[in-house]
Amino acid sequence: MKFQKNLQIALTAIAILWLVYFLNLMLPIELRVYGIRPRNLYGLWGIVCSPFLHNDLRHLIANTSALFVLLLVSLSFSRKLAFSAVWIIIVLGGGLVWLFGAGNTIHIGASGVIFGLIGFLMFIGVFRREWIALIVSVVIFIFYGGALFSLLVVAPGVSWSGHFFGFISGALAARWTKAKKGK
Repeated sequence: MKFQKNLQIALTAIAILWLVYFLNLMLPIELRVYGIRPRNLYGLWGIVCSPFLHNDLRHLIANTSALFVLLLVSLSFSRKLAFSAVWIIIVLGGGLVWLFGAGNTIHIGASGVIFGLIGFLMFIGVFRREWIALIVSVVIFIFYGGALFSLLVVAPGVSWSGHFFGFISGALAARWTKAKKGK
């Protein structure tokens, strides 16, 4: 029963991403302008909006599977901690991109949340010091640790700062939520 609810939540999150993408194609306005615009007052909306906006279908597909798996793992570990972590990642990670991201750019996509969940799940075992949390951390490191190498590469059109600050925010979320009871 719990797994079904977690599956439903993860699928709903993915469905929202796809719905926003197709709405963007149908609406007369371009929703992607609501991404994070560093140090621009109008760019503050992007902190909350940017994870739902994607540049093209390839971008959306690339984020869909990783986000689904990482959300499902996070929710299965603890729904309460997962919701807290996602909000910390979105607000703190997005806020840091707004403060320190490259100027005259718009940062969009769920990859900041993806890297945040990687950071959260990799560090949750370190901070909680529980066997299940440690196992989750090791498994996530094995499957997603290679993605961290992308933090060493700055590529045109890719929000390096979104990935980096997402990861840092996820690690901080693991630290800050360690005292909370799971479930």
